[in-house]
Amino acid sequence: MSNSQLATFPKEISFDDDSLYIEWKDGHGSKYSLLDLRKKCPCATCRGGHGGKVGDATGHIQSIKLLSWTKVGRYAISIVWSDYHNTGIYSYDNLRAYSDGFASAFD
Repeated sequence: MSNSQLATFPKEISFDDDSLYIEWKDGHGSKYSLLDLRKKCPCATCRGGHGGKVGDATGHIQSIKLLSWTKVGRYAISIVWSDYHNTGIYSYDNLRAYSDGFASAFD
């Protein structure tokens, strides 16, 4: 496995009341704000699909908790939020890109 592939494979995933943490197999550690991730949910509803606009479904959220997460194949995680939203699939590629400073990774 090349180093670039290691960059997008998580070694460990954990969370607390405010953040999601991913330790990548290449040794890099990433920390994500839960509120920021919830507002950047990549599902169709949150991204403005079904006739809405980006932000309509998430703009009102002031605080959020992560209840649980599950792996989606070998490429992503799905998160269950405290507002019981659970349709967003967060790819490892996008999570790593966002951590590396590519703010548009979820846009």
